[in-house]
Amino acid sequence: MSAGSIYITQYVIMILGNSQKNVNSFLGNCAFFSVGRVRHGIIQSMTQPRVAMTIIGDMNVDISLAITAWPNEGGDVLANAVTWSSGGTGLNCAVAVARLGYSVSLWSRVGHDAAADQVIRTAQQAGVNVSAVQRDPTVATGVCVIPVTPGGERTFLSFRGANVQWDVPALTLPAAGWLHVCGHALLTDPQRAQSIVALQRAQAAGWQTSIDLCDPLAPLLMPILSQLRAPLRVVMGNEREIASVETDLAPYAHMVLTKRGARGATAYHRQAHTSHAGFVVDAIDTTACGDTFGGVFCAALLHGAPLDDALTVANAAGALTASRRGAADIEPTRAEIIAFLATNNCPIPLWLAQ
Repeated sequence: MSAGSIYITQYVIMILGNSQKNVNSFLGNCAFFSVGRVRHGIIQSMTQPRVAMTIIGDMNVDISLAITAWPNEGGDVLANAVTWSSGGTGLNCAVAVARLGYSVSLWSRVGHDAAADQVIRTAQQAGVNVSAVQRDPTVATGVCVIPVTPGGERTFLSFRGANVQWDVPALTLPAAGWLHVCGHALLTDPQRAQSIVALQRAQAAGWQTSIDLCDPLAPLLMPILSQLRAPLRVVMGNEREIASVETDLAPYAHMVLTKRGARGATAYHRQAHTSHAGFVVDAIDTTACGDTFGGVFCAALLHGAPLDDALTVANAAGALTASRRGAADIEPTRAEIIAFLATNNCPIPLWLAQ
């Protein structure tokens, strides 16, 4: 946006008042290709590059069972609801980014079966680029059974299937990008080794990189980070996952982010920390919340959002996801996130409103 455009926009804001609805309506009819925030009637301008995000992670069919309590071993408990949905850390994350309105590619592997058709269709309908998703000729698509207790907490029983056989595509990387690796992709070879190669190539090309931890990854993390040529932009995980890494992560990542569920998130960056307290919702199913948060947070940073804005919007997206039953199929849209922020009396970042 030129300086003249900023002055014009400030003038319009003075005329329309601080109503975000009015400002957004005006901007929606203008060919501005920049982002910023409206605070007290002032627009703060930031450049928004049109750069694609790439995600490495699993694609699964999720079978979610709502149960009242866990059975004892060998016991029998009835589920009061069942949800069949598309899921997997990679797919959840990629759909979250696509519904935010940004370009995203998914690198994953599925089988030759009906489950593969379902998860690919979900990705395509959301606008995810699946041209690099591989089809395994012999191994089935991943399946995850997810019992969910009344408080929304979930337990994963996973068959990772074709995901584990993924190998890095022979593609020439553009000059700018962000590679986000979901933790399960770093658990088992050959997917683990190939994901490390992808991280190395991305860093060599000048991309920003990030890893979202999972519980089993913590004891395996340091040998992986020691193979990278540069620090990650972000390493993130929930409180238990971050605490399980016994080595100080600061030399290996510019930012260490702790996801705290309903209590928000804290980012540690340059010997300081920034927190967001989160949002209160009626949690029904927390299956995809962490994936949603991670994808939205990284996409926001990639496209120029300040850290506090990225935390706010990612927490809002995660909270909305927790209030619904399912995974990739129920990821919130940009419009839904904006409405949620407005309902919670949060300023709407201009980069999000455009």
